[in-house]
Amino acid sequence: MAPQIGTFDIAIAGGGPAGSTAAVLLARAGFSVALATLPPSAPRYEGMSSRVAAILARHGLPLAGIAPAAQRHVSWGEFQGGQNSEHLADRSAFDAGLLGAAQDAGVSVFNAGVSRVRPKAGEIRLADGRCLSARLLFEARGRRAPRQNPDVKRADLVGPETISIAGLAPLHASNMETSRIEARPDGWVWSAPLNQDQLWLQAVGSPATLGRTGGNAALVALWETVLGGIPLPSRPAVHAIAPRLTAPELDPLCPRLGDAAVALDPLSGHGMFWAVSSALMAAPIARALLSGKTELAREFYCNRVAETFWRQARVGRDFYRESGFSTPFWQQRASWPDNTPAHDTDIRPHVGTRVVVQDGHLARREVLITCDAPGGAAFTAGQEIVPLLRRLNGQALPDAAHFHSTVLPQASPQAAQAIHKWLLSQGFTEGAQIPWDTTNRETDPCNYDPAA
Repeated sequence: MAPQIGTFDIAIAGGGPAGSTAAVLLARAGFSVALATLPPSAPRYEGMSSRVAAILARHGLPLAGIAPAAQRHVSWGEFQGGQNSEHLADRSAFDAGLLGAAQDAGVSVFNAGVSRVRPKAGEIRLADGRCLSARLLFEARGRRAPRQNPDVKRADLVGPETISIAGLAPLHASNMETSRIEARPDGWVWSAPLNQDQLWLQAVGSPATLGRTGGNAALVALWETVLGGIPLPSRPAVHAIAPRLTAPELDPLCPRLGDAAVALDPLSGHGMFWAVSSALMAAPIARALLSGKTELAREFYCNRVAETFWRQARVGRDFYRESGFSTPFWQQRASWPDNTPAHDTDIRPHVGTRVVVQDGHLARREVLITCDAPGGAAFTAGQEIVPLLRRLNGQALPDAAHFHSTVLPQASPQAAQAIHKWLLSQGFTEGAQIPWDTTNRETDPCNYDPAA
């Protein structure tokens, strides 16, 4: 029998951004938490959006290894030049900072690999033979986590096989001062200067272009196919990065976070955001499961997971369609997973029900569903939206001043103004009757098949 090294409320397998962030927030919520992970070793860099940095700052999480936002150069079909900005993130420093924050929050961090997660036994077995025991487990080992149902191999739940090769390379352009993303005939490239003579270079391509080539020769061939003329880094980081819906259903004994639930194509730009935002749901889900409210946790989890998968798969597809190339690499990805629009512009504002987070707990509430909030919005500026709209009783939306005095007299002028502005952003118009209905037109949130 493996030696027990403690019994905890919660034990987490995997200490990347999802696992470490969840560990910090769970410990702050009063749970005793264990986290099992190997510390980061090899260098790794990636782009991070400003909204991720803002979430981290809002929750008092460290920003170690994250550079200030800088403009990114884009060469992607008709899009040329500085299109947006991103933070360059040194993942070794960033991940280490989150692990340090977990320890500071009282998390018991075990620097060991995970050999097996046993949800029914409430155990995480470590590679060194020890065993963590907990009332609830979380799986956060990213793409290394086993698929929930390995026998299910639906093509629409797993994207085209894609390989990322990245590493340090000499700075090959003297005027390169910002990160760049560029579409090439057989893949795409992301690069970022680290200093005056070093570059982090990532080439993404398809192993299907290599035929029967295998081993290191396959890496060299894929690298040269995408980049050409630049030597393969001496210690390349190689990852399979096909998007996939790994765990669409909630395991109430071991919920999943980050890539262990949904692994996204990095081209969608949503990977780090999903890792961190999925960690935000750990404490509410833990509270629900440990208090017997499994159905609330199930609805909340699978709605979030399915919504994230389908929306980001379609966003990535639309990016591929804009590349300007019609080679096999781009054609295959421009047609997966389907032709459904990433943003439904035909949603008539209506009411549905969703399980939402309210004061740190899961609760079923009526939500307003619009084009800009297809997943449903329950609150804005601290006010519950649907009861607020019912106060209008079918009347026209007043201007900001009268909205405050007639609809929200109990709120501060600033809050009323913010809510009024939000309603305008959802497509409502001053002086026009609010076109919404109270019919619940929702389907089962765990039905992740878009054809349903």
